[in-house]
Amino acid sequence: MESYFVRPAQRSDSEAIGWLWEELMNHHRLMDKRFTTGEGSRQRYVRHTQEMIRSRDSRVLVAETDSEIIGYLMGELQHRLPIALPGLYGFISDLYVREEYRRRGIGRALYSGIYSWFIDKGIVAIELYAAECNPESFQFWRSMGLEPFLRLMHLDTRGQEIKK
Repeated sequence: MESYFVRPAQRSDSEAIGWLWEELMNHHRLMDKRFTTGEGSRQRYVRHTQEMIRSRDSRVLVAETDSEIIGYLMGELQHRLPIALPGLYGFISDLYVREEYRRRGIGRALYSGIYSWFIDKGIVAIELYAAECNPESFQFWRSMGLEPFLRLMHLDTRGQEIKK
C-alpha cells in the first residue's frame, strides 16, 4: 500500500482539488442525474477553493502520496441562530478520496484533521450534507459518529407545475 499524509491545503493545490471535485460530481451524477455541473464549474470551484484556503473561518485539508493529491476535505465555521443548538458549528462541505485509494483510512484521517481543528475553535456541533444516492457515504459518516438530523428536500421547478 502506498503511504500518504494529510496536510493543510496550499493555494498551489487548488487545481488538483478542482479535478478531484469534478471526479466527485461525476461519481454522484452516475447515481443521480441532478448532480449536473455547468460550463466553467470546475474553474469556479478552484476559485472557491482558493477563497476557502485564505479564510480564517475555513480549513481545506489534502491527502497526498509522494506523487499526487488523492483526497481532500473542506470545512468551515458557521454561527447558528438559537434554533436547535445555538453557537459555532463546524460544517463539512466536501470530502472525497479517489476510488482506488478508498477503504485505507484516508477519509478517516481527513475527518480526524478537521475534527481536531473544529474542536480547537470551540464548536458545539458538526454538520454536513450527504448525498441520498450514496449509501457508502452514509455508512462512512455514521462510522464517524454522525447521525441524520434534517433531510434536504429538492424539487426541480423547471417545467413543473404546483402539485394540488
